[in-house]
Amino acid sequence: MKNKKDIIIIGGGASGMMCAIKAKENNNNKSVCIIEKQARIGRKLLSTGNGRCNLTNLGCRAECYNGSFSKNIGDILGRIPPKRVMDEFSNIGLSFDVDSENRVYPLSHQASAVLDLLRFRIEELSIEVITDTKITEIKRDNNMFRLASSDSVYYAEKVVFSTGSCAAGKLGADASGISILESLGIRSTKLSPALCPLPVAGKNLSSIKGVRAGAIVTLCDGSKPVLTNKGEVQFTENSLSGICIFDLSAKAAKLRNPIVKINLLPRLKSEEVINLLKRKRETLRSRSRDEFLIGTVNNKLGVYIIKSAGVTMLSKGVSTLTDSEIKRIADNLTALSFKVTAPTYFNSAQVVSGGIHGEEINPKTMECRKIKNLFIIGEAVDIDGICGGYNLQFAFASGIIAGESL
Repeated sequence: MKNKKDIIIIGGGASGMMCAIKAKENNNNKSVCIIEKQARIGRKLLSTGNGRCNLTNLGCRAECYNGSFSKNIGDILGRIPPKRVMDEFSNIGLSFDVDSENRVYPLSHQASAVLDLLRFRIEELSIEVITDTKITEIKRDNNMFRLASSDSVYYAEKVVFSTGSCAAGKLGADASGISILESLGIRSTKLSPALCPLPVAGKNLSSIKGVRAGAIVTLCDGSKPVLTNKGEVQFTENSLSGICIFDLSAKAAKLRNPIVKINLLPRLKSEEVINLLKRKRETLRSRSRDEFLIGTVNNKLGVYIIKSAGVTMLSKGVSTLTDSEIKRIADNLTALSFKVTAPTYFNSAQVVSGGIHGEEINPKTMECRKIKNLFIIGEAVDIDGICGGYNLQFAFASGIIAGESL
């Protein structure tokens, strides 16, 4: 039979490459083939960790994952912990650097190093790689799978879907693999952007565009706090950005009335902030109101906070600020509120929330429960983690599990 393979892996991303390596190491006498729609495998991996490839996190824990498959992540982390992923890379020649947040990087801090070593191992194992080929259909043909592209047909005894998602579409990603699986009667959940900026509703942030500020951020559903994070907030013209915001984005998409509150002075209690501002009112009494928060927060952000507190006539002296105006400014410093909307742009997302429903997959093998010898791994699965190596940890772990189960 022409173009017959024992194992075909659709998608040459992080999970697909790891799966192919483990499959061949465990089945040296079988043919293993990666089919990739782009011109080369691993393109998206090069952009991870700001080009440094944060490949796992030594502090990975189950509560940092979302999605219908996340109930299985505790067991998976127990079987394939970050140390196991590091061992796999150490075995192919990678050295590591671990930062203060337990994020693991290649020692060179180059994502290209991770990709190159994966490619070298794929070549050593004589794993066939077919690029510029997009699988558009899969059907059962007796005991084989028939995979069709626009100009070719392939057959395989076992197939792995590591097709990723539509996050970072500018790098060639799409959700076509999930659509193919849906056509086979496999259930999926709605896709939405995750680990991405949160659009702000009804406010123009152009005056503070580019400003960065350390803060504690709280995601609320109306007045009810839902999730709190700490880090650097970045303001764009129409959205809130930064890792601490990214980690709220998947949850925000599921809330009815998402509001983000930013505490810019988290080390101080509210009363301490008010007393601080009253002292500044005396110290800077001859300066204009728009200069009131100089030395407390970024200058541009300070003016924005003062205006948002309803303080007008900014050219007037600081000494004219009333106690009620001081209180409103203090409230903004400790709980600057923004109504946000669910993110809709996949191009700005690092990962996607949603995918093939967790109940469709056997977590012990990553095999589809409905279709024997069909496996689903990586971003195609409905699971997403916070920033810091959590998503690549799952990608590599699911690839290892499937590869060793083939």
